[in-house]
Amino acid sequence: MKEIKIFKSEEGKTQIINYYDFLLQRWPVPCEYLNIKTRYGNTFVIASGDKDKEPVILLHGSSTNSAMWMGDVIKLSKDYRVYAVDIIGEPGKSDESRPELQPENYSNWIMDILTELKIDKVNIIGNSLGGWMALSFSTINPDKVKSLVLIATSGIASAKKSFLFKVILLSLFGKMGMDKINGIVYGKLVMPKEVLEFGNLVFKNYNPRMDGLYVFNDNELKNLTMPVYLLVGDKDPLLPSIKTANRLDKLLNKDKLKIKIIKDRGHVIVDSIDDIIRFLNKGYV
Repeated sequence: MKEIKIFKSEEGKTQIINYYDFLLQRWPVPCEYLNIKTRYGNTFVIASGDKDKEPVILLHGSSTNSAMWMGDVIKLSKDYRVYAVDIIGEPGKSDESRPELQPENYSNWIMDILTELKIDKVNIIGNSLGGWMALSFSTINPDKVKSLVLIATSGIASAKKSFLFKVILLSLFGKMGMDKINGIVYGKLVMPKEVLEFGNLVFKNYNPRMDGLYVFNDNELKNLTMPVYLLVGDKDPLLPSIKTANRLDKLLNKDKLKIKIIKDRGHVIVDSIDDIIRFLNKGYV
């Protein structure tokens, strides 16, 4: 594993974690905090919903944490036992370890979590980087996944290099640069004040992963034998969403694949939880 300081300073880390604690105090449903030991370090998990209900694992995107699911957990936890997982090496409460971005590492990590939770088969919802990790597990262990929801997911098509160049350039301009990045990422979406404040805090105090993500080959993607739901925005500045959708459409069983391309939407997909729950409840496309 890479030895790297993911926070720019201890003070910056404290500011991020304190703001995260502030957000967790506002978690909208009863929950419990779990700390799960894995071969790559401790993993922080927020568990909501009835323990006897079918499990769903939530994997957030890059440079954030499980607070991103606060708007979705209210409805999702009515029907499912929901485990919102802080990805290791990201600005949450899991350990700061960063295994190499190879599928087997994150497949092992998720398997350790499921083993500790005594889950034999699970529904997975992954966003962006979390979607890549969901793919890592699901392509290697398709028998362990009941259904897979991929939101603006990495790893099916290569990221747009133009966006990375813009981020690197704009990062030199402090708050003004961050406002520009927010405009590119969120597009016309009006985000809550807390989301923007936390994002700015992370931008100022956190070292994001810059190494490229593995792109899954055809044979690996064909291992996705479970029902799969892909949601993308047609104006995603980070990922070629149409290429992503077309590739899955070409490779996967049409009877088990649902694709939704949201018009005039960028990388951030919101207000889709009702549709996702309908997909999960049916157990098929």
